[in-house]
Amino acid sequence: MAGMFPIRMISPLLAIGISGYYFLPETSRNILGLVRRWEEHVPVVWDVHQRVARDIEHLKVETTKEAKHIGDKLGISNR
Repeated sequence: MAGMFPIRMISPLLAIGISGYYFLPETSRNILGLVRRWEEHVPVVWDVHQRVARDIEHLKVETTKEAKHIGDKLGISNR
């Protein structure tokens, strides 16, 4: 039961964030601007944000490589 806590805590926040960005793009852009200004005043948060962004970019690159490799093995062409 304890394993479900992070999913139950994070999924509503993630859903709100994605739907807000989709349905209210200007408001979302303003909120992101406020968060970026706040991060400039709190260097610890800025450092963590940059580290997480680098990790996510690394995961995207690795996932793309893996998907291409699997596609090649299955004979699926990449267009």
